[in-house]
Amino acid sequence: MWGWLASAIDKLKLVPQNQFIVLTNSPSGSKKRIPSPTLIVYTLIPMLKQVQQPIIDDKAMIAAYEKNGFAVVAGLFLAEELKDIESHLSAHLQRHLSSAPHGDVVLEENAARSLRCLFKIHERDAYFATLMHDSRLLRLVRQLFKGADVVADGTMLIDKAPFATYEFPWHQDNAYQFWSPPDAVAVTLALDDSSAASGAIAFLAGSHRSNILPHQPSGVFGASRSLVTTPAAAEYPTIIASLRPGDILLHHVNTIHRTGPNQTPQHRRNLGFAYHSSRSVCDNVAADQYKRDLTKFQEQAQPG
Repeated sequence: MWGWLASAIDKLKLVPQNQFIVLTNSPSGSKKRIPSPTLIVYTLIPMLKQVQQPIIDDKAMIAAYEKNGFAVVAGLFLAEELKDIESHLSAHLQRHLSSAPHGDVVLEENAARSLRCLFKIHERDAYFATLMHDSRLLRLVRQLFKGADVVADGTMLIDKAPFATYEFPWHQDNAYQFWSPPDAVAVTLALDDSSAASGAIAFLAGSHRSNILPHQPSGVFGASRSLVTTPAAAEYPTIIASLRPGDILLHHVNTIHRTGPNQTPQHRRNLGFAYHSSRSVCDNVAADQYKRDLTKFQEQAQPG
């Protein structure tokens, strides 16, 4: 458990003499050498950060994912990391929100016109392109892909503003991503508390084992397709994935899921990352047709 401390002490033993401070006012009058404050910061603090990282039960995570089609890893990102992410996100919105392509931005259909969804963040900001390749995220996804290489596809922000009334209907992500085999995962980083009251993601547990079911246009900006018929609750029980800031949620692209309205006075923001395995191939013909249909819908229906 304390191996990190022994390692840090070993590192300090290798530091040249001039990196230490000499104390001459010790009770015994003898001289003592201690590491300088700067040395302690650069040697110990990074190791302490590693200690703070949660211990992930990989077997339990994989078992939950294979059983239910989704899994939660609690506290993967620390509070100070979330502050840094939020700072970059705020700067990104100030710089790019007004100039982002029409299809990449979805605004609320109300007088406030607040942000609902922002897609392809990584294409405009190197910080989020790097975050998408965070080693912790890739390690989790790689385990779900059972040895296949991980390909990062994109990033998005979904913000359910306080008392937002919109809902994302039941759907499967692969109804518009078209991966075959469906070896692809959506990863969600919670930036705020996510509960049933604030519109947390609800899943039909085990539905990832089904094929893609018939979908239809939903008429909802940000979630363009919905199931024609929702499976019976007895077949796939509903489980709501409540999250705390810093938690990670991973779900299979075939898992049926939805979100409800935000009935709280706080935002419920999720930063999303999409990945597929090197085994999967996209049906580009179907994907291109979907993009044309989506663009047509957005141009005809999106206000403003």
